[in-house]
Amino acid sequence: MEEKKDNILDLTRIIPLLLKRWRLYAMWLAGVIVFSLAFIFTIPRYYSCQIMLAPESGGGGMNSILSSFGFGDANNTSDAISPHLYPDLMESKDFIVSLFPVEITTKDGELTTTYYEYLLHHNKEVWYIKLLGRLQKIIMPKKEKFSVIAMEGRRFASPAFLLSEDQYNIASVVSSKIQCNFDKKTGVVSVTVIDQDPLVCALIADTVSSRLQDFILEYRTKKARNDLEYTQRIHAQTKAEYEECNERYVAAVDANWDIVNETAKARLEALSNEKNLKYQTFSAAAQKLEAAKAKLQEATPVTTVLQGASVPQKPAGPKRLIITIALMFIAFLVCSVYLISTNKLWKTQTL
Repeated sequence: MEEKKDNILDLTRIIPLLLKRWRLYAMWLAGVIVFSLAFIFTIPRYYSCQIMLAPESGGGGMNSILSSFGFGDANNTSDAISPHLYPDLMESKDFIVSLFPVEITTKDGELTTTYYEYLLHHNKEVWYIKLLGRLQKIIMPKKEKFSVIAMEGRRFASPAFLLSEDQYNIASVVSSKIQCNFDKKTGVVSVTVIDQDPLVCALIADTVSSRLQDFILEYRTKKARNDLEYTQRIHAQTKAEYEECNERYVAAVDANWDIVNETAKARLEALSNEKNLKYQTFSAAAQKLEAAKAKLQEATPVTTVLQGASVPQKPAGPKRLIITIALMFIAFLVCSVYLISTNKLWKTQTL
């Protein structure tokens, strides 16, 4: 029968050796501390601000409400934008570009400008990302730029249709700073914004919350508002026609009150019938107008703000202490493995 040999660590020799080589550990750990501090302190701190919204359907009963949150029968509601699609909405270039002209102010009050200018000229970059960007510009060939002159005078449906290279890059930065999540269990939409300035972080979070609520209101009430505008025009038109017809009837009555002949009677009767018909049309339009107003009120969604924007007091990252401890632990493991392997601290055991 063949004997199998297996190498196992000799624990009786490991601990004394590791204690004996404490200077090596001290050198490694000191080097890691210096490196981690030099690396971490070059990374700018950032702040985080979170808002929480609970969107509700504007009408259509309980099934409509459940469908808007991804439950129930979606075929029973005309709402095509449910909350689980809000993250996709906020990642769209149209939504991001709409944040460019937002006016922001830094916490120290020294800078007041647009969000776009703030990110373009006043946002601090991590040194290695900046280095990679410069290397990319050197290595990668310049992109061919199409003529913007040919696009002048044209109107585009989307403001993000024609972006410059800087605008496109800033849009990518904004997209990385805004995160939106939808919890299917609770039906809560949470939006988290990060930025290097706490006040800017809160301002953008509040703006994103307002823009999202405006979008929900705009989308879900669009058809009802169009119907209301059309009904208002019809109501105004029928009202003007009725008033004009009534004035002609009153004038005819005043002019022929003492005249008794068949022609005058026929004319007054015709005007009376026309006035009554116009009144019936006007009355029906007034009822439709009230119904359209009620429909708009029913379609108007209610969005409850569970947690509003607030200026953060403490930075959210980077976690300097945790990163330093993690690097020290890795250095300890690497140093221990090196000592064990070089000193052959294992013994052969026959199985």
